[in-house]
Amino acid sequence: MTNNFQNLTIQPSDLPQVKSTEFHQIEKGYLKVTLLSSAAFFLVIMIGAFCIIYFSDEIDGSLSEYGITLGSILLLWVINIGVALKAFPKKKYALRERDILYTKGLLWSVRTSIPFNRIQHAELKQGPIERFFKLHSLKIFTAGGHSSDLVIPGLPEDTATRLKEFILGKTALDGIDSE
Repeated sequence: MTNNFQNLTIQPSDLPQVKSTEFHQIEKGYLKVTLLSSAAFFLVIMIGAFCIIYFSDEIDGSLSEYGITLGSILLLWVINIGVALKAFPKKKYALRERDILYTKGLLWSVRTSIPFNRIQHAELKQGPIERFFKLHSLKIFTAGGHSSDLVIPGLPEDTATRLKEFILGKTALDGIDSE
């Protein structure tokens, strides 16, 4: 009985270079979407904090309590804006022959690669602020998951639609090739 199993060594220098991949920046208008979404969120938090102080029987509602509470929330909002501005240029995507890549992150850099043959479904998403700026997010789902495995935000409608059709076309071709 012969054993045909092999597990040959692969040298790291023989691997394809990801750095040679051309990454595409997401649309600059998405930074406005991010900042407006953040503003809406922090405005709701500030109104909620104001109401809690104003209507609470246990808090006397002095000017210092308003200042400390609302000032703290405002400081967090300013920090959030700074992080959003610094993190935005890190959001990029790339298409290769067999997969799609997405990179993001400021402190923790994340690079996600999804092979086309693992993709089950793709959809376009557009919230109200994104709709105002005519931007879409491409959500990609792989086998075995009930939530999206990858979301590429800030895409113009034409680009988002073409990416979705390209990806779904590649997954259909991979299914035909494997039969």
